[in-house]
Amino acid sequence: MADSIIPIVMPKWGLAMKEGSVTSWLKNEGDKINKGETFVEIETEKVVNEFESPEEGILLKKVIENDIKVPVGSLIAILGNENTDTNEIEKFVEDFQSNFTPPSDDEEDSNLEKIIQIKNIDINYLQLGENNSKNIVFVHGFGGDLNNWMFNQEELSSNFNTFSLDLPGHGKSSKNIEQGSLEYLSDIVNDFCNQNNLEKICLVGHSLGGGICLNIALANSELVESLVLVSPIGLGKEIDNYVEEFIKSESRRDLKPQLEKLYFNKELITRDLVNEVLKFKRLDGVEKALQIIKDETLIEDNNQKTFLGDKIETLKSKISIIWGENDEIIPNSHIKELPSNVETHIFKESGHMSHIEKSKEVNEIIVKSN
Repeated sequence: MADSIIPIVMPKWGLAMKEGSVTSWLKNEGDKINKGETFVEIETEKVVNEFESPEEGILLKKVIENDIKVPVGSLIAILGNENTDTNEIEKFVEDFQSNFTPPSDDEEDSNLEKIIQIKNIDINYLQLGENNSKNIVFVHGFGGDLNNWMFNQEELSSNFNTFSLDLPGHGKSSKNIEQGSLEYLSDIVNDFCNQNNLEKICLVGHSLGGGICLNIALANSELVESLVLVSPIGLGKEIDNYVEEFIKSESRRDLKPQLEKLYFNKELITRDLVNEVLKFKRLDGVEKALQIIKDETLIEDNNQKTFLGDKIETLKSKISIIWGENDEIIPNSHIKELPSNVETHIFKESGHMSHIEKSKEVNEIIVKSN
């Protein structure tokens, strides 16, 4: 490989990602790109996201055209020195393409996911990172799954033991649940930590998952060393009718506008994502499970059923709370009346899913909390 040439390949965001496409180049050939600077937007089956350059250099060549799906690991661009010979660039691209082998469908990353039985139901989870002293457990929100942490878990697993799980009724966990109270869901996550021998953990929770993490920390200060909560439930009354509309949605036309409420940038919602969520909602037992959780934990008389804000001052754990300025599901005004022991962050141009839309900044806060 020529020292003056830096290959940029299609990234792998989350275990489920097999291919992606460029939707927009944010830089032109000949432009300088700094390490960590976003220069291209990439669409996956899950979401559209900006890609940060892993290296510094001049954008010498865009290798693939927009809207063409290519496998993970495919060459998408060339960086290097401005004086790099054109023939050298073309030779490098030719050699890369001829030697590149797309990941086989038989190479199932899903075998990294495991099943653990808690309270007689199966809980699906993913563990990344080994031999590290610090443990992070990610808990997703209503209607989500462990893949919601695709921009967080893998990034942080180089320095932490990281665990993400599918809550009961979600993802690949059991759908045949008879309970959905905050206490029940908290017990599931607490028992998950105990069965995996986790101590002094950092709990990271989003929305419903944020309320679960907060409830665990209030009840078990010995287990939880720090908390990072993204737009959590339980800190105020107001909440959008998203939960009810999400449960009722049976078509793309009904579901897409509900999913769009989650993001500041509505273009992040891909057709594949809508189809995938619809497929999940049509699984046996899902609608009933979601309804149970909604009724027992989330909504009562069009307001939040759960309130934990008056207990936060008693927390011994370090706590950081993150909100999107443009959150359409739970208003960021809930962050304003919190006690002084809470570190707060409001991100501009971010909705209910700050851990996706502002993943770099959220990851930095998680690292600092540890």
